[in-house]
Amino acid sequence: MNHFRSALTSFLFVAIFSLSASAEIIPIMSDGTITIQEAIDSSSPGDIIELADGVFMGDGNRDLNFRGKPITIRSQSGDPTTCIIDSEGSDLENHRAFYFHGSEDSDSIVEGLTIRNGYHYRSGGIYSFWHSTPTIRNCRFINNHGNDGAALCIEDEVTVENCWFESNVSSNRGGAVCVSFTNDMGAVPTFTGCTFVNNTAGYYGGAFRC
Repeated sequence: MNHFRSALTSFLFVAIFSLSASAEIIPIMSDGTITIQEAIDSSSPGDIIELADGVFMGDGNRDLNFRGKPITIRSQSGDPTTCIIDSEGSDLENHRAFYFHGSEDSDSIVEGLTIRNGYHYRSGGIYSFWHSTPTIRNCRFINNHGNDGAALCIEDEVTVENCWFESNVSSNRGGAVCVSFTNDMGAVPTFTGCTFVNNTAGYYGGAFRC
C-alpha cells in the first residue's frame, strides 16, 4: 500500500508539474502585428496573454471570444490606466470588448485592463452568458454604451473584483451592470471592492440592475 501511495504521489506531482511547465506567457504589442484574438486562438489551457501598455483597437482586438479556454488576458504592467482596449463602437457599428458564451469558468480571467467606448445592445463592455463564469479583476470600464448593462451584462457565478465603472450609459437597465437571472440553478455573481461613478440608465438602475 505504501508503495502504491508513493507511486501515486509521484504521478500526481509529475502531472501537475507537466501542466505548469506547458503554460506559456504570450506577449502582445498594440501595433497590430499579432492581435489579441489570434493569440487566444493559438493559446493552450493555462496560458497567459500579456498586453503591453498601449491602446488596442480594430478587428481582432475587440469582440474577443475565449472559445471556452481557461486562459488569462492581462496587462503586462498590472496598471489598467496604461493598457486599454478601445472597442470604437457606435450605434451604426456595434462592438464590445469580450463576449463569453463558451461555458468558460473562473479560470478564464480578464485582469488589469481599461475597457472603453464599447457600444452594443447587450453591453458594450463584457457580455457573459450561457453558463459562462469568468473572473474579471482590476479592470476599468469607461464610456461604454448598451441597452442592458452598458459595461457588464452577466449571469451565473461571474466573479468581479476591484473594478472601476465610470460614465457608462444604458438606454434601458443597468447603467454599469445588468444581471440577468436566466440560469436554472439560482447562481449569482460576486462583486468585491468595486466602485461606481457617474453611470446612468434610461429606466432602471443607474449603476446596477438585477
